Order: sequence, then C-alpha cells, then structure tokens
Amino acid sequence: MAAAWQRFIGHRVAPKAALVVLAAALVAGFLLVRSERRDAHNAEVLDTACGGVLPRATVRGLLPGDETWELRGELDLTGPSGRGPRTLLRCSVEWGEYGRLELAAVPVLDVPLSGVRPRDILAARTAKEPDWATAYRSATTQVTAGCPAGLPGYPRPVTRFRVHASLGYDEGSEIAGAAKEVRAAVTAVANHVRDRGGCGGPAVTPSDVRPPPEPVEDPDEESGEVVPSCRWFRPELLDGRARGRDDREPDGVTGDDADVCSLRVPRAKPASRLDQFAEVGSVSWRGPLLPEVRTAYGAELAALSPDPAPESGEKSYTLAVWAESSCSGARTLSRVTVGTAAAALAADRVDRILAAYLAASDCRAVKVLGKVWK
Repeated sequence: MAAAWQRFIGHRVAPKAALVVLAAALVAGFLLVRSERRDAHNAEVLDTACGGVLPRATVRGLLPGDETWELRGELDLTGPSGRGPRTLLRCSVEWGEYGRLELAAVPVLDVPLSGVRPRDILAARTAKEPDWATAYRSATTQVTAGCPAGLPGYPRPVTRFRVHASLGYDEGSEIAGAAKEVRAAVTAVANHVRDRGGCGGPAVTPSDVRPPPEPVEDPDEESGEVVPSCRWFRPELLDGRARGRDDREPDGVTGDDADVCSLRVPRAKPASRLDQFAEVGSVSWRGPLLPEVRTAYGAELAALSPDPAPESGEKSYTLAVWAESSCSGARTLSRVTVGTAAAALAADRVDRILAAYLAASDCRAVKVLGKVWK
C-alpha cells in the first residue's frame, strides 16, 4: 500500500490529474446543489404568483431557466373584499437586471361625474384617467372581460375588468414564442378574477387576448363623422341646412348610464338677424342616475305642463320636453331642448324632435311628462 502511494505521488502526471478530477467533481456537485435549490425556489415562485393561478408549464417556458426568479408586488383582492379596490390583482416575476413578467387586473370604471346635467357628463369625457387605468395601453397584451353579475364592492355596477401583461427581457435574452404563452397567462388571471367575483357569463379564451389598441386621438374628428349620440338629428327637423366647415361641430357622449348630444343647427332661411342658428340638446339617463336626475331637475320637473306659455320679449326661447320610456329594455328618462329665436318655432317642432330622438334610441312605451320654457 505504501509502495503504491509512493509510486502515485512520484508519478509525473497522476497527482495533478487527480486534483483536477476532484476539483471538477466538487464544482459539479456545488453547481448541482445550487441548480436544485434554484429550481425549487423558482417552482415556489410560480406556485405563489398571481394567486397561484398561472399555468406553470407555460410560464416556465417564458422565463430563463438559468436565472433565479423573484416575486414582487403580489396582491390579490379578487372576490368579496369589502370596498371595491382599484386593483383586483397584481404580481410581478423578476430576474436578472431587467427581466420582468408583470400582470395586473383592474376594474373598468366610468369617470366619476360631477353632476348629471349635460355639461357635467360632457366634461367627464375629457377628464384625465389615472395611470392604473391606462397602463394596459403600453402593455404587451391585454383583454377586457365581461362580468355580467357585477364585481362586488363598488357603489355602481362594474360589469367589466381588464387584465394586462408586460414582458421584458434582459438584453439579448428574448424567448421565441413568448406572445402565445403570455396570452395563456392573461387568460388564466382573467378567469381567476371571474370565478372569484362570481361574474357569470362566458369564460375568457386565449383568442380574446390581443395587443393593446392603437391610440386614436379623436376617431369621429378624423373620419368627419358625427358623434354617435347626435346621429339621430336631421337638419330638416328645424328647417336647417347641412353643417358647413366653419360651423360648430356636434358634441356628444355615449355611456352606460347616459347619452348626451349638444348641437347647433344653421337655419336654411333665417327670418331675422337673430335667427341664424337653432340649438338642440338631448340627454337620456338610465339606471343608477335616475334618482340623482330627479333631484337635480326637481324644480324643472315640478314646473312641467302640457302646454306652457313662453314669456314674451325674449331674444331667444328654449323649450324643454321630458319623457319616460323603455329604451333597449332599460327604464329611461329623457329630456330634449330646442332653442330658437321665435317661440312659435320651438313650440311647433319640439314634439316632432322628441319623437325622432326616441325612435332612433329604440324607445318604447313613451310617456311625455310635459314641457317647460327655460
């Protein structure tokens, strides 16, 4: 034994080769242990991320296997959670210096109204949305999902929510086929929100998930079309002419609970210097806005009469007519105003204009509540 050892250590190559083999074995063992620990850690991250609903095999294919993944910003407020949150779910899996897979689910909320009058509803259209509501526009992919039963916890019905995902890699490490796998992750999160919120309706499928829409500043302005809520009006209803390039464009909003239109009608044959234009306004309210409308317009509603008489000597006259009806199956309160230089013209045309408006809105069982001069 001693002789063999002496021959070994006296050999010119064997001791060095043995050291190399031993070092390699130690390094391999260390790397194997580290790899196993990393794999176990990464598996735990996937089990936890986004409420544990991510498709593990799919998402694992998105992330670099030789990196350690870290879970950041985990939040899951889906289901009954008291007051309706502005973020339903959020999670981010990060690796390396810049790598990140980030998902978020947020409710689609209407911009809060400062009131129910037409000017308040029109003003809400231009209100700036918070960053959390517009983050989907710069995401990798997104989906807007329906929740017919309404998400719990909100003062007004919230029947839609949006899930978006953003995927970023360290430079030079992008993975082929990532878009398809991100869609699967978004689909899983969307259906998790649906299930926890008791939404009902059809499930989200990967084909529903798409890249964010291209930004458009003002589609109606670019196309030259009248805003949808004003398309019901025809100039001949007030002996008007077609709008010219220099005439004021119609202004309108179409929403879940209210539709508003405000337009100026150039008169074809003005009877006087003051008769160059007529003004027409229309607004319909539905659902949760109805009690507030009756409060805001209480004095006007109390003054309604079948055939009111205008005050004489005015430079212009505005006649408002109110109606109750069922429009597309929803109980609706509508108000149409006609402003003209001559009271007789407004009085003669307001019923016809109201009828045209309600017919275009698919309204049935119409009950005219009365009129009032403003």
